[in-house]
Amino acid sequence: MLTQMNHEQLLGLSKYDRIAIYLFRDVTRDYSADNLPSEIPFDQDTVRRAMRKAVVDGVIDQEVANVPDIKYTYDARRNLPAEMEQAGPLTWMQNGKGKYVFRRTRRMNIIDLTTLGATAIIEEQPDQTPKFISALLGLDEQAVFTRVRNAGLISTFLGFQAWPIQGHHRTTVTYGQVEVDEVQAGIDSGRETIVPISGKGGQDKLSWSQALNLNTYGKQKAPIPGLAVRSLGLWRDELNTVWIVEFSPHTDIDNIEIVKIRRFTFR
Repeated sequence: MLTQMNHEQLLGLSKYDRIAIYLFRDVTRDYSADNLPSEIPFDQDTVRRAMRKAVVDGVIDQEVANVPDIKYTYDARRNLPAEMEQAGPLTWMQNGKGKYVFRRTRRMNIIDLTTLGATAIIEEQPDQTPKFISALLGLDEQAVFTRVRNAGLISTFLGFQAWPIQGHHRTTVTYGQVEVDEVQAGIDSGRETIVPISGKGGQDKLSWSQALNLNTYGKQKAPIPGLAVRSLGLWRDELNTVWIVEFSPHTDIDNIEIVKIRRFTFR
């Protein structure tokens, strides 16, 4: 049997973490750490059943109406609770409309750039965004995109001229709905290339599941079949520096690697 934290420890976690743990306990009740399968499928009804039990047990006050918002927390804000990863890293992934899978992966989902990119030198770039416009920008991914786009950093990073062809795009791929913050394209050493981009800032971070979405989007949703894919992640940290990360174009989450990291600050 898998180890479970006690009730008092559980109540010390956030509401979404408590729900995730109740969900995990529901779908793994017949397993131990030794025989936990590589993939555990479930759907939204399973999540709602777990929430109902959590309400009855006094673990949460009421159910969360928007199940995808719970999943998004573990796509962009934090890793799954320790109880869920006692047998190794676990990622909550889409598996169809309203369907999901807990997949045992080779690493935790949230990408810690401060560790992976610890040796990245901060490069100064002229800030091409007027002060008035900067004062109006928020702290979300759109603010990150505005400053990066105005400074031409995407083309600088890629090494070829890239042009925006699609703003925020929500669409469906083979395993469900994905969102891409921006899509650019250009000619990379003579090869036509599409560049799906995800931007994060504030409390949101980049993750391997986001990288998978970008790569899958590039493979399945490019306006012209057969384009090369160079997926990028942008992240603004608490020091107000902007990290740009290129992911290898694999469409298996465990095979994706970071190809390049650069870190910029505006002056």
